[in-house]
Amino acid sequence: MWLFYSIMIGIFLILGFVNGLTPYYSRRGTPFGITVPSSHQQDSFIQMRKKRFFIQNVLLSILLSIPIVFFSNFEDQTAQDMWSGVYVIGAMLVFFVLTFVLYLKNRKAIQLWKKEEQIIVEIKKERIVVDTNYHRDLNAVSTRTIVIVQLVIVLISVAVIGFFYDRIPNQFPIHWNSQNIPDRSVEKSPLSVMMMPTMQLLMIPVLAFSHYAFIKSKQKLLANYPQITSYQSKKFRRAWSINFLVTSIATQLLLTSTNFFSLFFAEDMAFGWMGLLIGLFIFGIVGYSSFLTWKYGQGGEKLVFSEIDEPVEEVTEVDEEKYWKLGVFYYNPDDPSIFVEKRFGIGSTINLARWQSWACITGLVLFCIFLGVIPLLME
Repeated sequence: MWLFYSIMIGIFLILGFVNGLTPYYSRRGTPFGITVPSSHQQDSFIQMRKKRFFIQNVLLSILLSIPIVFFSNFEDQTAQDMWSGVYVIGAMLVFFVLTFVLYLKNRKAIQLWKKEEQIIVEIKKERIVVDTNYHRDLNAVSTRTIVIVQLVIVLISVAVIGFFYDRIPNQFPIHWNSQNIPDRSVEKSPLSVMMMPTMQLLMIPVLAFSHYAFIKSKQKLLANYPQITSYQSKKFRRAWSINFLVTSIATQLLLTSTNFFSLFFAEDMAFGWMGLLIGLFIFGIVGYSSFLTWKYGQGGEKLVFSEIDEPVEEVTEVDEEKYWKLGVFYYNPDDPSIFVEKRFGIGSTINLARWQSWACITGLVLFCIFLGVIPLLME
């Protein structure tokens, strides 16, 4: 029981810590999604806002995690599990809403600060730089590799289930309460034993597409320093591409392990070990991602090299602030790109002006709905 609540509390604390650090690993030129010239990016006002955002996020995560402990006092196990689950989902939503409000508040403060201090970006000559050899020289994991590795894991899982089908009990559990006691079971059938592999199979295109979108997102190179920023970007994408591969493998292995425990070992092994495995998975993936985030920053901006480009000429970046709604939603009908690097945060986002982006959103929503329907199909 305490393992379950410890994992939930740990997730909240990690969420607050990682989210609070977002301004530190985002691009220095756009704190809270506002364009700030390089001469003012280290100003005390900007640093104070970043620090305050971090503290507020950590405190918010602590406050929201405390009530989780009190659910352990419920005498009715069913009520305990139900209300703790409802609270965790609700608290997550509250956290994301409040932290977005904090982001908007800091964004507004920087806008007013720029206006009061009369800080403007001196426009000399705007230029967009593109490395035509970028994707040819990018040494990233191929999307095909991510698909094949996951497919092999799923096929092995299917083969094991088929070979040992007779050893699966007539009733096997599919859900456990917070005390790791099975509280929902289904009858053995070809459909029920293959539900998890089916879900894993459907996850392959989702994970592969996420990797493809990240690798193919539009370059963001500095016009004054095109070579060094291109190199930083390539190192950044390669590191995160490997992370995609590791995360995909770990996710499929975790789901396979969970399914094997359910089918073959539910009566013989304590599922506290399964909870521990899930906890290690969560903290391992989050830890690895946090390390990459802190090392590289958005687009590899935090990487420092001994050799620095000489400025090509006195130019300024094309200011795309008008296309970034609230600094996080990109809408540019004139940009053919579907995927672009985030202005605030790490990774990529979509161009909401393209129909392909809405097709991706629709597909993701339908996939999530299907995942929710799977447990009902098994009963």
